[in-house]
Amino acid sequence: MKRIKVFLGGYVNYLNAQNINCRALSEHLDKDRFEVWTMLYWHQSAKDFEKVKGVHYLTSHRPVRILGWIPYLRGIIHCDVAYLPKGEWTKFCLFISRLFGCKVFTTLEGVLDEVFLRCQKNPQETINRYTLFEPYLYSITKYMAESERERHGLQCREKILYLGTETCRFLQPPHEKRALRNLVMIGNDLNRKRAVEFIKMSFEFPGIAFNIIGGNDIGGLTVNEHVKRVGANNVVYRGMLDHTQLSALLQDMDLMFFPSRSEGFPKVMLETACAGVPTLCYGDYGADEWITSGVDGFVVNTFEEAKSVIQELIDHPERLNMLSQNAVELGKRFDWKVLVKDWEEEIIRIAKS
Repeated sequence: MKRIKVFLGGYVNYLNAQNINCRALSEHLDKDRFEVWTMLYWHQSAKDFEKVKGVHYLTSHRPVRILGWIPYLRGIIHCDVAYLPKGEWTKFCLFISRLFGCKVFTTLEGVLDEVFLRCQKNPQETINRYTLFEPYLYSITKYMAESERERHGLQCREKILYLGTETCRFLQPPHEKRALRNLVMIGNDLNRKRAVEFIKMSFEFPGIAFNIIGGNDIGGLTVNEHVKRVGANNVVYRGMLDHTQLSALLQDMDLMFFPSRSEGFPKVMLETACAGVPTLCYGDYGADEWITSGVDGFVVNTFEEAKSVIQELIDHPERLNMLSQNAVELGKRFDWKVLVKDWEEEIIRIAKS
């Protein structure tokens, strides 16, 4: 059978949510059925990146703002189907794809609410960009597909393309949790993800360490500058970590408090789950679609409810082991090795359309 040529429009050696997804797809797509093409950024930030046998890599050129279209052009010309999740060079890519007969699809990966759109230079243009991909616009959660149809009239495909995680990178040998000692928050856009609220929670529990991993900006200050200014003595900034470093640190974490109110499908919840670290989060973006509150994590509505959950775990630390074990099972359900089959079926369907 002739293999379908697939172009994955992400820089698989650079740390970014869409890039990491393309990296996982490039590794897990069946090479007997698909010929895989993807991109490399001109410099590498994912220290644990290694090329995969059978994958074709197209390197970006500097300056990327001017020459970034070149690997997209080469990938689209070579392939039958292109996945374009990053929002770069969209109109150019769609024009080239029509010219060369390449089918194109993308995923809606964030709730387009007021919080998200305030961060966009041109909110309406962001919304319009997604309509250009119809009828091959996919959502990564049911909640998002329904909310964005009602909010902005976006027509996503019925099939949900859930994002997976590299379970094997994060699975930890079982170890007993005796007390709630370390909370963690992971994210790059710390302002939008409400790191200020994570730090605010640290004042409620001075005996617990609150660890921040990821971006280094809170309102124009570095994390450490902000922490010093507000006097949060039990907050520790861990910096940017790749998967290997994150996996090692998660061995010492007990609970992730994720205070963001505007998300799509935060894969970090699955990564921590695989390491036996359940998540405490808010329900604004439909997290109860994958978390069963009180069983493998917690979905709450207010800061006070989140505070009560943490206090409950301090008072009853024996619950941590059950939550940890169930979180691992949650993570396993979203392993890329399982979910990639759905992606393969859709790519085949698109190629034949």
